[in-house]
Amino acid sequence: MRRLLAALALFLTAGAASPGVQGEDPAEETRMTLRASMLRLINRDRKQFGFKPVELELRASTLADLYCRTQIRNRTTGHFTLDGVAPYMRYSFAGGNDAVSENAAAWSAGYNFDAKALYEMMRSAEDSMMREVGPHDGHRKTILDPFATHVAIGLAWEGGEFRITQEFIRRYLDWSRPLPRESSTDAPVLCSGKPYGGYVVEGITVHHESLPQPMTATVANGIESYHLPDARREYLPRLARGRVYDDGRTGDFPLAADGGFAFVVPFPDGPGVYTVVVWVRRPNDEETISASTVSIRVDGRRGEHTLAGMR
Repeated sequence: MRRLLAALALFLTAGAASPGVQGEDPAEETRMTLRASMLRLINRDRKQFGFKPVELELRASTLADLYCRTQIRNRTTGHFTLDGVAPYMRYSFAGGNDAVSENAAAWSAGYNFDAKALYEMMRSAEDSMMREVGPHDGHRKTILDPFATHVAIGLAWEGGEFRITQEFIRRYLDWSRPLPRESSTDAPVLCSGKPYGGYVVEGITVHHESLPQPMTATVANGIESYHLPDARREYLPRLARGRVYDDGRTGDFPLAADGGFAFVVPFPDGPGVYTVVVWVRRPNDEETISASTVSIRVDGRRGEHTLAGMR
């Protein structure tokens, strides 16, 4: 299975922007104009390489705006704020059920930015990402993800600080029973759904990592990349009677005749964050793609909390 591409952090310092008058809160009209311009730039670049345009995800864009404002308040850049939460967790904990990859850009200057300067910095960020050359081309690969269907665009500026995020989303699953975002180690959770557009479920991986820990702005700004944890368990669709996989297994979860799946997420590795990745593939295609990065915060056993409260 192909690992979800992780974007590298981008930090740029504005030097050519002209001073302008900017209030404490960005005007919504300016925000929407900038967002529409960024969407055009993204789809311009995708078209040059034969990829379908992505649609703007407005709800997730609003959440991305909040993240950008938080970055400015905390003087952070890149993918993490002071809570230590990774981008895929942030998207999940806000209700996202899809796979997501994030690009981020930031500027700092000793003066406020006018609308023209904001646009020029935004265009410069997109162009810089697209000029990247492998193997250090994480932003470019994220923009040119052939399987991305939507994008959320976060924007915030205040007092000579400007932040942008691009949240590229893969939307391939119709969840009939979405995953919860919190549970306990003794309470496995059930999820179910069905792929869109003729895709079929190839497998599910569950990635485990420690609960996020607070960090300083210096530490957050020093993190230049992120990725799903390597610690994971793999689960395969159940095969028909008499069939086995190469390793002798018969499969772990059922698939319905219409392609629907049902899966119980276990928590065998103790407390932490478990991120569920559903992998799908179109029949006759070779590449399997990640269609979700849904994170669940898992604490200790419920009984432990009860006993602790009685001591």
